[in-house]
Amino acid sequence: MHKMLLVLGMLLHQPLHGYEIHRIVRAHGELYADLKKANLYYLLERLAKDGDLRVETEPSAHGVRGERMIYELTDQGRRHFKALLRETLLNYEPVHTGVDIAVVFLAQLPPAEGLQLLVERRQAVVERRAIAVADLGDQSAPLMRIASDHLLSLIDAELAWIDRSLAYLHEIGWATSSPCKQPPPHTAKES
Repeated sequence: MHKMLLVLGMLLHQPLHGYEIHRIVRAHGELYADLKKANLYYLLERLAKDGDLRVETEPSAHGVRGERMIYELTDQGRRHFKALLRETLLNYEPVHTGVDIAVVFLAQLPPAEGLQLLVERRQAVVERRAIAVADLGDQSAPLMRIASDHLLSLIDAELAWIDRSLAYLHEIGWATSSPCKQPPPHTAKES
């Protein structure tokens, strides 16, 4: 949903061709990081098919067909953008990265290795945060600033969670206890 919102939002003020949209996405680095080139072109096709975008072609020296597609927002696309904007702001969906599942099964590894993996994850998150800070730069536009702050706050929350987890596992002596193999989590059918 948020990827569609991003594409429609970029076309609010002027028609753009796919490469221009992709360039804008790349220029915003971490803020728009999850909109990959293949996703972008898929979304442009889908939005055009659904009537949210009007597509025109113009000659170009680039591209396989010798032409490039220009995408323009339709009135329906503007209404869809506003509906998605409202819906996205009102809905909260927790981000699932898969780490929760990995932690459930962490006891399947030697405890020292599990702790080391968490330490390495922390370092990877610290490095990713540094990249995000560099990509985002000094945001002076108020709304870009709070969007950037939200992204950094999520990264900071991950770091805080890792730190609390490591402290807790050390406090209970998890790495020094004998390894115990935990059974897989129960399913509803087993209960």
